[in-house]
Amino acid sequence: MDLTTVAQDLLALVRQEGVLLSNDLTQLEQAVREAAMRIGAKAVELHLADQPLGYEGSSRACDNPGCDHNQKFVEHRSRTLATLMGQVTIKRAYYHCGHCGSSCCPYDQRVGLGPLQMSVGLAKAAAMLAVIDPFIPAATILHELTGQRLGDRTIHRVARKVGKVAAEREKRSALAMATWSVPIQGIEAKPQRLYVAVDGVMVHRDQWNEAKCVTCYWEQSDGQGGFERQARYAVRFESAEQFKAFVWSLAVQCGLESAVEVVLLGDGAAWIWEQVAGVLGERTICITDWYHVMEHLWACGKALHGQDTPQTTQWVKERETLLWEGKYTQLLEQLDEQRRRTRSLPKHQALKELMTYLSNQTGRIAYHQFRAAGYDIGSGRVESACKHVVANRMKRSGMIWSNEGAQELLSLRTAYLNRAWEQIWAQHPLREKAA
Repeated sequence: MDLTTVAQDLLALVRQEGVLLSNDLTQLEQAVREAAMRIGAKAVELHLADQPLGYEGSSRACDNPGCDHNQKFVEHRSRTLATLMGQVTIKRAYYHCGHCGSSCCPYDQRVGLGPLQMSVGLAKAAAMLAVIDPFIPAATILHELTGQRLGDRTIHRVARKVGKVAAEREKRSALAMATWSVPIQGIEAKPQRLYVAVDGVMVHRDQWNEAKCVTCYWEQSDGQGGFERQARYAVRFESAEQFKAFVWSLAVQCGLESAVEVVLLGDGAAWIWEQVAGVLGERTICITDWYHVMEHLWACGKALHGQDTPQTTQWVKERETLLWEGKYTQLLEQLDEQRRRTRSLPKHQALKELMTYLSNQTGRIAYHQFRAAGYDIGSGRVESACKHVVANRMKRSGMIWSNEGAQELLSLRTAYLNRAWEQIWAQHPLREKAA
């Protein structure tokens, strides 16, 4: 039977169902697709009906770790699943242990089916949409793209279940730092220069908490004589002490051990230099993000000369030039002199705070040297990550997350963005106990 014959039979089926086919491409496309999906679902049922799904003989070793008896074959039990083609009913071997009471369908375990009544393919599609859009729009888009309907709460459950596996995978990698064991098989790049940029963004969970973000990025050949930037992300609700392990884990995956140069970009927070820099190695070049420094400079300027005044702009620009040219010692001297001449307590305090901030960054604000070496001096990548990875999905109007749910969805989202999607699904995350 050739493809033309199959297509003619499909058209005949559509007409038999009373559908009047016109030359309207949109109507024709929809009608033929729906019929093809029904045929596909039936084809899956027919094929699997001839297979001994999960049959391992009259008995098998009991799955219960505390039981040394056998499970006995009972029957082939039916199960109806929502799939990408519609509902499909299959029959799988069912085993039961009369000693401990445990039961099992080996086929479900082997192909990764869990308690949710859907195929892995449909669950993957739902989870992928959930990391991009809120659950209600995700359900609408899923129906538009596949013709299959899942409720937003079902999609939420899928995302949480798979996200839990992604979050635990991140944690296992981070725990490897305790023994400094580098997972060679997980290293995906060997960059000359590796950037590690760290920042944070507030997310409304049970209360407002900071999600700490790390972006590792590097340049690699595009295969056409040029270069393209690659980026990988991790977002965790952890203390600084705990988060450094996740930074290390991601950096190792991105080629930390083989990189000729490692550059750490941060907003100037002490924990970044105290916690993160140490795990990246002694050769790490630490740079305080230019744009964060400028935010501090503008805040002081506004405190001295007011919001959006010519005097503020002039004051900031003059000191920006000193910073740009690496004359931060001269800048500190000017600020100190101005502070001693200032009588206004708020202005005096603003100058003092700026001086303290800059003094704490000495060596990390040598921008003339960094620019000469060709280093990035602004953490635009991690600022973008905070918005792209976190805010765009987690901080929409009215969103409040549970503590666990926020981490699970963010871990799933970063797995998707980091091209680790198939690795997550290879662990069979829908099963009761994922691999």
